[in-house]
Amino acid sequence: MTPLPLADRYARFRDAVFSGIEESQLPGFEGPMPELDLQSLWFAGAFGSEFASNDGRQVTITDFGVWNSGAGPDFTNCAIRMGDETVQGDIELDPDARDWERHNHSMNADYDRVVLHLFFSSPAERFFTRTSQNREVVQVKLEASMLAPDAKPNRGLAAARIGRCATPLREMEPARVQSMLESAAQYRLELKSKRLHRCVAAQGREEAIYQALARTLGYRNNQQPFTLLSQRLPLKKLLKLDAAKRESLLFGVSGFLETIRAEDTEPETRAYLRQLWSEWWKQRHACLRWLDERQLPRWKLAATRPGNHPQRRLGALAAMLSAWPQIIAPLADATRWSQAAWRESLLALAHEFWTTHYTLMANPASKALALIGETRVQEMLANVAYPLLVPERTRLWAEYLELPALLDNQKLRRAVLRLFGDDERGKAFTTRLHHQQGLLQIYEDFCLEDDSACANCPFPERLKEWG
Repeated sequence: MTPLPLADRYARFRDAVFSGIEESQLPGFEGPMPELDLQSLWFAGAFGSEFASNDGRQVTITDFGVWNSGAGPDFTNCAIRMGDETVQGDIELDPDARDWERHNHSMNADYDRVVLHLFFSSPAERFFTRTSQNREVVQVKLEASMLAPDAKPNRGLAAARIGRCATPLREMEPARVQSMLESAAQYRLELKSKRLHRCVAAQGREEAIYQALARTLGYRNNQQPFTLLSQRLPLKKLLKLDAAKRESLLFGVSGFLETIRAEDTEPETRAYLRQLWSEWWKQRHACLRWLDERQLPRWKLAATRPGNHPQRRLGALAAMLSAWPQIIAPLADATRWSQAAWRESLLALAHEFWTTHYTLMANPASKALALIGETRVQEMLANVAYPLLVPERTRLWAEYLELPALLDNQKLRRAVLRLFGDDERGKAFTTRLHHQQGLLQIYEDFCLEDDSACANCPFPERLKEWG
């Protein structure tokens, strides 16, 4: 593969830098307090930063991390000093210590990075907090007496804080900022490319592309289940089957057919289920090892938009496999790449059932819905097509730079606020995909690796070295 010069420049800069909702009653507040307000008080430091754990250890919060408004632990990427050791991980705050078990956190792998469990009340008998890996989590009981006298909840603190780098970035010429973001974006693209090409070397080009595309259909919450499914049902096997057998395997091995009763569905869905089961029962015995509850993909359905439901995404994958010659052709050889042709192939995908249905239980939509829309095509370009092709044909880098930005997300908003604060240029440098990718790479390399709440991060001082 051809080396990417901007990626190398960012890598050298990076290496040089590094070388250097429940309610709880609290005295002083009227009525029960929502859990979000308790979280906001904690995040603002209103309870302080030094505590004694339930087992007698000295606990000091050196970085309160990021307030997570999505699924998972309440605060992520925190830094906590416990005795002489500083550990990085997540923090969970509950009104009652027993909420950890009540909410099934002990069986949820998303909570395995939790290193500190905070709560306001606990049972008389000793209660232990353990992860799904049976690791004990340090506990701290918070008291209302710890609160600062003037403490007030402020949910607006959920946004990331402004970093020290916001000032020097504001003073940098736009061309220098653009140069840094472009280099960081190319570095990020190169990282993705190396991962993808390792898969190509191990499994072949088409298989690697199939698995990567399946992963993008998982969106943020279900990438791992889609990866698992594509590994259990390899492309070579699926392409030997007709469309009906192929589709029945996808929905059968995913586990979705086992949990749905035909009598609970709409007539149109009932007919579709009969079609799937007519093929699935013939193949089911050979797949029994994957139908054990411990082996099934762990689909995340909470807070998932209807259009992003994994059942509908499986329908899109089935349609993609039916049109595989058109999907793979522009990716098979970098010299034959046509973004327009590939985009058109994806946007034109249709399915007799899934073009008008969100899930197996939902009523049919009133009009046809795109199986793969513009935003998902952009994701596939960013995470599959260009990481695969740019190192093989570097002139495509100019084409990559013209890609419009993806829809923003919580992590990107945090990155913009941390790096640019209220500078209007923060918005200006998010209009292209490479802007977003560069911002995310810098945020991950510096902000998320820093455990001093910005105080000791070398990035702000070293910005002047970027010519």
